[in-house]
Amino acid sequence: MSNDRKNKALARISAALDRIEQLAERPLPAAPGDAATAAELAALAERHAKLKEEATIALSALDAVIARASAGGRA
Repeated sequence: MSNDRKNKALARISAALDRIEQLAERPLPAAPGDAATAAELAALAERHAKLKEEATIALSALDAVIARASAGGRA
């Protein structure tokens, strides 16, 4: 690698580090209110439970289909 390419690469790295340092010095965005966060988490937990139940039902149905297909293939 030529010196010119090395210098350009080092300059890009230095510029990237400067941008990282500037971002690191910024304050973090404010967190949403606790009540809103709790409500969102409760809604997500409820949705998760529903999806988990639906997935369990679907997998049971697939297991039944596979079992019937396997039994039919042996007969």
